[in-house]
Amino acid sequence: MKTPLQVARQVVAEEAEALRRLADELDHDFDDVLATIAAAAPPIVVSGLGKSGHIAQKIAASLTSTGTPAVFMHPVEALHGDLGIVTERQCLLVLSRSGNTDEILRLVSHFRRLGGPVISITQNPESRLAEMSRHVIRLPDVPEAGPLNLAPTTSCVLMLAVGDALAMALLHKSGFRAEDFAQYHPEGALGRRLLLRAADLMHAGDALPLVPAAASFNELVVEMTRKQLGLALIVERDGRLLGTFTDGDLRRVFERVADPRQIDARTAYQKSRRPSTAPPVPISTIRPSHLAVECLRIMRAAQITSLVVTEEDGKPIGLLRLMDLINAGLG
Repeated sequence: MKTPLQVARQVVAEEAEALRRLADELDHDFDDVLATIAAAAPPIVVSGLGKSGHIAQKIAASLTSTGTPAVFMHPVEALHGDLGIVTERQCLLVLSRSGNTDEILRLVSHFRRLGGPVISITQNPESRLAEMSRHVIRLPDVPEAGPLNLAPTTSCVLMLAVGDALAMALLHKSGFRAEDFAQYHPEGALGRRLLLRAADLMHAGDALPLVPAAASFNELVVEMTRKQLGLALIVERDGRLLGTFTDGDLRRVFERVADPRQIDARTAYQKSRRPSTAPPVPISTIRPSHLAVECLRIMRAAQITSLVVTEEDGKPIGLLRLMDLINAGLG
């Protein structure tokens, strides 16, 4: 008597062996399938019934997110109005292990009347579905894994693998890039890494702590306190950046100046500079178009916690902090 663990391992092993057979049996006919899908009008229609229908939904989603627009169509709903989206240049990708399911055959029959080529994924190349298809992607003739060999297990894994193979091969064929993938996944980790720019996260406008170099020390402190970003940007009369003035700079001014109230922001900036023997701290500036993930790399490399966003003329228009990048899910 096998233990449950032994059964589980056997199921995985049998499915893995079926996948190896599938990989070996894919041939140049697969290229013809890809060409047919690429030539079809979007969206590709994907269908299946029962467990195959669940797999078909995943395949449609994978195709869509990798540059091949697709839509799942339930075979029964198709016969009650959903076929209205079908045009003569559209392609049907249909999943059926037996290839003889009545609902699937009726769908294919009506699709062929309205639409374009049919591609089937089936284990039975002698089935009625195979006869009605332009292309047949044949699944290895293996039993379902598990006790009784009845529940759809291995067949579903194989269909899912074929769908992934189609999506990835089409992605490669079309030259689909990571940047394109990010466009379809703007809230995913990759989307944030490839789409977010400094301009999307920076503090700007009234939130930007700008202080003229001629302003008083008191005005400098008030601006730093009011904007609550831990620093101020001291600017020249023409708006160009003189430098950043941080909480640490503020402490150094109090240590070095008897009465800071008597100095202006420019003098406060000069008096707050670190000793010449200390490691230099760069005034790091970036452009609004900088990728946020690149800003994170700059901060980590320079061991700083903020970057000033400037226009080409050197005038600051924003402030980006390490915490802003972390809060955006990039840290």
